[in-house]
Amino acid sequence: MIKTGFLANGEMLGWEPEKLFSFIAETGFDCVELIDDIIFAGGKPPRYLKEIAAASVKNGVQISEILTQHDLVVLDENARKANTDLIIENMKKAAALGVKTVNVFTGPVPWMPDRVIVGRQVSFTQAWDWVLGSFERILKEAEKLGVRVAVENVWGMLVHDFYTNSYLQSRFDSPSLGVNLDPSHDLLYGNNDMDFLVRSWGKKIFHVHVKDAVGIPEDGKFVFPLIGEGCVNFRAFFAALKDIGYDGCASIEFESWAYRANTLGGSHAASAKPMLEALKSYL
Repeated sequence: MIKTGFLANGEMLGWEPEKLFSFIAETGFDCVELIDDIIFAGGKPPRYLKEIAAASVKNGVQISEILTQHDLVVLDENARKANTDLIIENMKKAAALGVKTVNVFTGPVPWMPDRVIVGRQVSFTQAWDWVLGSFERILKEAEKLGVRVAVENVWGMLVHDFYTNSYLQSRFDSPSLGVNLDPSHDLLYGNNDMDFLVRSWGKKIFHVHVKDAVGIPEDGKFVFPLIGEGCVNFRAFFAALKDIGYDGCASIEFESWAYRANTLGGSHAASAKPMLEALKSYL
């Protein structure tokens, strides 16, 4: 059975572990996703991760995935190495917390003003060499730790759709390498056959994000609307997931920023219940 999850964001990032996990459980989710910059942040007391583990067990809420997303397409070699080191360090912390799946992306991060423009500032060959070199280190450590690395396609990045992610996957023979399947980013690039996407990835799907989309992959020309308001065919998406036997987490990644600001009073938590009801309608 597919589990339901929610990616904690907004004001939820400042909540204490017991408040967060009890909210997730009381809302009706099975799982929660956490962000490494928050739970592994410097200055957190030593007891913090123990409190997360205890709250997870107490409330019966699994941590489905930890996002450790750091740019691997940067011009400065030291910065690139530092980001790779950070991903590896956070994988170790995730493993110590009992979390077996981490979410990574490749970069360059398109919403950053100083992002690298691949094809202008650096060639595609060089950008891929950087990413592949980082992944060689990341996967070597992941295999030792027994951690799964779920690569997420993100608009504007080197790995942004099924085909670019397939190229990355083809360069490594590692049981630790798979995908975090988020249909919204593929849709922006015109890949809207959900049955094809799910069946093509098959057992490489380590985790799923539930997010809708409308538009094209250019800044200001797309939105991630409420589930069911966009162009993702979620009926076909979940039918295919069930057919291939996927029993992991389908985690809502709520990024309807204008709706959150204008309708929900800026509260991310306020989106959890209605989005869960929308998700359940497809499950």
